[in-house]
Amino acid sequence: GKLNRLYGSLSDELSDSLNVAVRYVPVSNYAAAVSAFRSGSLDLVWFGGLTGVQARLQTPGAMVLAQRDIDAKFTSVFIANGASGLRPITSADQLVQLKGRRLAFGSESSTSGRLMPQYFLGENGVTMTDLAGGGPGFSGSHDATIAVVESGAYELGALNEQAWRSNVDQGRVDPDKVAVIWRTPPYV
Repeated sequence: GKLNRLYGSLSDELSDSLNVAVRYVPVSNYAAAVSAFRSGSLDLVWFGGLTGVQARLQTPGAMVLAQRDIDAKFTSVFIANGASGLRPITSADQLVQLKGRRLAFGSESSTSGRLMPQYFLGENGVTMTDLAGGGPGFSGSHDATIAVVESGAYELGALNEQAWRSNVDQGRVDPDKVAVIWRTPPYV
């Protein structure tokens, strides 16, 4: 609902400024956005890093038009359920303590909710097969990652720091049940 209001207003502004009909069309997930862009059903899409690369590779002539200032130094956070016994990690080489743990990412196509956190784990000696169950789980979204970690279904999760802060600021996180244990280095 919030996105419909925000992007509906943006569509109206673009329509007025460009003198072209612009309509906001919500999509269900990252893959649907890439597919709709590739097929020409969508002309302008706000992609993340990974889906932006996928869209450009699959769509001849596609190009990046803009990037938010905050995207030049983006971060993800790893959060842990308080009952997990995990404590704040002060250096990346300590990520090895996550081996054997139940980890949830958001969407498989999320740059900040999977790709970059997985990259930093790998750079510090943790492969996906090192995790409990032989691999990570996927909650589907940043908000859902918070929920599955807070509930204890997963010991830890990785998500976009902006989504984490927004949920904390809006009181949707119980700080007695879940907390940030590590923040990734900034990435574009």
